Amino acid sequence: MKIFGISAFNLNSTQQKYKFSDFSRHYSQYPSHNLANDTFTRTSPEITFGANIINNPSKFKKLVRTRTMHCIYCNKVLVDEEELNKLERNGVFSGPIKDFVNKTQQYYPSMHKAQRTVFRIISRYATQSPQTTLAQVMQSAYPSALNHLRKSQKPMFEELAKYAEELPPEYKKRFDAFMKIQDCKLKDKPFINEFSAKEFNYNLYNMCKTVGNDRLRTLMISKANILTHPSFKSSTEEIPDNIINKIYDIKPKHKSQLNKAKEELPKTKDAVMLQVIYAIRLAGQKLSRNDIIELCDRAVNEILGIPVKVPFSNKTFRYDLTETLAELPDEALRRKMLNLTKALPTSMENPYSFITKHAAASSEKVGHNLLFPSVVTIEHIKTKYDNGQNTLGNYALCCAFDNNYVRSNRNMNVVLSQYNQKNPQKYFNEIFQVVKDGELPLEAALEQVAAFEEQSGRIIKTTALNGFVPKPVPYKKN
Repeated sequence: MKIFGISAFNLNSTQQKYKFSDFSRHYSQYPSHNLANDTFTRTSPEITFGANIINNPSKFKKLVRTRTMHCIYCNKVLVDEEELNKLERNGVFSGPIKDFVNKTQQYYPSMHKAQRTVFRIISRYATQSPQTTLAQVMQSAYPSALNHLRKSQKPMFEELAKYAEELPPEYKKRFDAFMKIQDCKLKDKPFINEFSAKEFNYNLYNMCKTVGNDRLRTLMISKANILTHPSFKSSTEEIPDNIINKIYDIKPKHKSQLNKAKEELPKTKDAVMLQVIYAIRLAGQKLSRNDIIELCDRAVNEILGIPVKVPFSNKTFRYDLTETLAELPDEALRRKMLNLTKALPTSMENPYSFITKHAAASSEKVGHNLLFPSVVTIEHIKTKYDNGQNTLGNYALCCAFDNNYVRSNRNMNVVLSQYNQKNPQKYFNEIFQVVKDGELPLEAALEQVAAFEEQSGRIIKTTALNGFVPKPVPYKKN
């Protein structure tokens, strides 16, 4: 006897979207007779035992490896991150730019506006100086890009200065001191800057993302983590033994080595920090990573109280402004000033910001970050901020650029409004084809539609699924 799986395609669209789970539970009961010799034949893609069925975010993202998938927001073709990693491993990013352009121009249609502009600049250099590296292009383009970037930032700073006139005297004084430091950063002037182990750690971690040597990457990150220990900021707390063990790579059981290390340890904590940073710098030298070397050199000067040049950073600016305005009595004014910073052009959106941010970066980092905004990511349709669940029915595929855009705004409609309103429907039509091919459970796709409609207020047509009956797949019960 053959028992055929229930198909939900005789439901109307509303039932498909919202009642599928109840329908499945009600009608998928086993018959009461003996099933020992029965053959189960699947006619519905959600009833499956295949190894290729998508049941987790990793498999969902891998759809881009076997078919062309577009971003739910911008409708650009999504790029597989593994392809990006292969290019990096094969030296495409670190080699001559003529090779970089030849190997990556296929991704140009997937790039967003800022990255396309940067790619065109690189392509021009490839024609004029084909043996130039990506890092050299960024250095060469930096002065002009910096000038353009400062012009685009100027309106925000002018508006911020107007609001600052309303600050109470105490906060106005703090704001002016804060802006003097920002002025040095914006004009590339050296100034005495307090060393921040947390910021050093953050910058190094981002640089290490493109370090291929696992041993040296782990070494640098572990050394940088040492610097964030509270004992280095305390005037009374001694450096704990476990931190000394990490500095000298001592096994905890070797007491004699620990005692010897304590004797050799520099007398001041600043000297200990310098010793750790020198170890990181040495690893950077072995990797020929100028960005890591420069980061360490700047950290050394900061600890020694020597004026340094610190590049302007949107993230650091927002953080420091928040600290400057902390506990301001006028909450409305504080919010207005902080909201203004959202207008600062970012490296994801502005080509000149991208170039200035990567002026001292390695070729590997430049290549990776140029293509990364097009890489496929998992978008939580109902965001985690709104308690969205990590379930297949709450996932959508989108590019890293738009994923970042949604997270920063916490509202998908802000992003949807920037693009053609037909894009989500085009995306779901591709998802429906995945369902028809038996790779994605029907119920998961319908849950995704329902979640999207709820969050966006837009209607998605599911007519592409009407009348679909997949080929029966026999399954013999063991």
